[in-house]
Amino acid sequence: MQRMIVMVLATMLLVPFAGCLEQDGATSEAGTFSLSVEWTTIPLESKSGYYEDEQSISWDVASESISDQIEDSGGIVVGVLMSLDYPNEDESPNPGFCTGLENNVPDTVSGTVSKNEWTLTESGSNPGSHVVNLTWHNQSLLEMETISGMSKSEILQQIDFGIDALGSYSLTILVDAEAYDGATCSHTDNGEDVTSSISLLVVDVQLEGDEDASVLSVGEGAISILLFSPWFIGMFLLVGYLFSKKERYHLTVILEEDEAIDESRSSIEEGKTLVESYRARVLTLCALYVAQGIPWGFITVTFVTYLAVEGVGAGQLAFLLTLGTLPWSVKFLWGPIIDRYQFPEMGKRRPWILIAQTGMIVVLSSMLLIPNMSSNVTLVGIMFLVYNIFTALQDVSTDALAVDILEPHEFEKVNSYMFTSKAVGGIIGGAGLGTIIGFVGIKGAIVLQIPILVAIMLVPLFMTEKPGEKLFPWSESSEKKVEQQTIEQKNFKEIFENIKIAFSFRSAQLGILLSLIISLSYFLIPILPLLFVRELGWTEEQFNATKGGVILIVTMLGYMVGGQLGKQFGGKSIIIGAAFSTALITIVWGMNESLWSNGIFMMTVWSLQTFVWAMVSINIYSLMMRITWPEVGGTQFTGYMAMMNLSAIIGYQLTAPLAARFDYSTLFYIAALLETVVVLGAMFIDPEETRRAMAKRRSE
Repeated sequence: MQRMIVMVLATMLLVPFAGCLEQDGATSEAGTFSLSVEWTTIPLESKSGYYEDEQSISWDVASESISDQIEDSGGIVVGVLMSLDYPNEDESPNPGFCTGLENNVPDTVSGTVSKNEWTLTESGSNPGSHVVNLTWHNQSLLEMETISGMSKSEILQQIDFGIDALGSYSLTILVDAEAYDGATCSHTDNGEDVTSSISLLVVDVQLEGDEDASVLSVGEGAISILLFSPWFIGMFLLVGYLFSKKERYHLTVILEEDEAIDESRSSIEEGKTLVESYRARVLTLCALYVAQGIPWGFITVTFVTYLAVEGVGAGQLAFLLTLGTLPWSVKFLWGPIIDRYQFPEMGKRRPWILIAQTGMIVVLSSMLLIPNMSSNVTLVGIMFLVYNIFTALQDVSTDALAVDILEPHEFEKVNSYMFTSKAVGGIIGGAGLGTIIGFVGIKGAIVLQIPILVAIMLVPLFMTEKPGEKLFPWSESSEKKVEQQTIEQKNFKEIFENIKIAFSFRSAQLGILLSLIISLSYFLIPILPLLFVRELGWTEEQFNATKGGVILIVTMLGYMVGGQLGKQFGGKSIIIGAAFSTALITIVWGMNESLWSNGIFMMTVWSLQTFVWAMVSINIYSLMMRITWPEVGGTQFTGYMAMMNLSAIIGYQLTAPLAARFDYSTLFYIAALLETVVVLGAMFIDPEETRRAMAKRRSE
């Protein structure tokens, strides 16, 4: 019966797309721009010297010494100029019959400039001068007053080579000296005096104008809502059937039961370490979650919107988000590593947290070296990849720390504080930095994050997990040290055997499936800034303030309300009902294109969709915790979270092909369809299976 239901629904899922997903050329992101260019020549080096005949002299110069001048002049280095001046032709007569009227023979002076794969050699004869002008940009574009048929990003890619145009430049001078050689008289010429002047060519390019409709990176293909109707009607009937069989499908199971609190272990202040002080536990965990929220808000809101304004297309935005999300999809790999390798004298988790935060600060600081981020999306994406490797490490280490130090009755309350703190960090990185980016620029927004992260790092730096632990490797243990506890470190074999057992249960396996489909509709995320900013005329600051502020607050409210409703009516009931409700809201959003210009409508429907989907998410988190075996709780639950991030990556990868093919309304319909797939993923999960199986295992 279950297989039949899935097959029928899968068939209905494919109906709307029949014949619609053929390979089609991506919509060109074309527009019409007026171009203004300001050239600046910045001197780099000047020197004079005597160059001997046929002796090749090479040396390097670097751009670092004039980096501020480059930035002030537009930041785009397009070439290197080497001016060579050799005004004299000096030959000395040899012994013989020379009258002094003999003509000197010109020497050949050659100059070569090299940068990466670009090389140019030019020669001249003395007395005289010449210039070696090595450039690597498309000069024909800069000679146009108006450019049509290209996007802003495509234009800049042919002009601005970013970091590849900076750094060291190789220079070579070679003199081929010639001398008069007559029947009765000859001359000697051993070389030439040459003055060389090295300069960089820098341009400030201003593109003004609007990209046409195709620059929005969405196609013109449309699928009528009528073709989607069979699927949504089928899902409506399925949801009704599930609610009529609540007990059979475990819809009434309360996922987070209140535990009796042992008054003797209540949260009171008894010391300064994390296990002794409730205040220290909350402060440390919340601070660490703020540190995770700031880069998340900055990347997904501020930076993505900045790139959209700069002309970067939806495909490239999805690429950036994919690289930023990838480390979170495999973060479960950190679990066994941090469990296996520890430095107990400084705590089980604190050293890993400090390593992660140090890496975050170093990588973020390194991003300031990228000259033009909008034309170096690939490099920026790689930096985000490395940055999020450290952020994911901090996340895993922080969750493991929470499991170690929190009392059983503190989990629910402190977890709510932690998620709220992450949202606060997201507001700082999204609405906060997104609002002031117009004043400080993208690099200013990055600079502002660094002292915040350093300040947060001070919290775990000066906290210890347990009495007697060291603050630093060179510190002495506290005199108040309690009896040293031996930390049992399991080997990898034991760890992986327990993980294998945990995922042997049917519901645990279905949890992986649910985690993999929860975020497929995220393909819409890179499209929203294009819709709001480019199509509807919202300013970058307005969109950032909305997504990074209002929407995050609505998400927090959705978490709180969804959690309470889950406790009252059952978590799976809320997951299934709210997922279908979210899809209905998304359908309404897509069907009312005529109202998109109405700010109140857009804010209302966006907030409602976010609020209801947050109810889905918080109950799925609780469901994953419910089916997790505590023996490998950190690794198993981290695995589910990683699969959710992998789901987001898959969603981001759907952005380019879907956006290139379909219009906005159809994209909303597809997102709604994918939101309803969550119902299929959750319907067969038994929240009690793991507990029953493990209880039976212990009794045997």
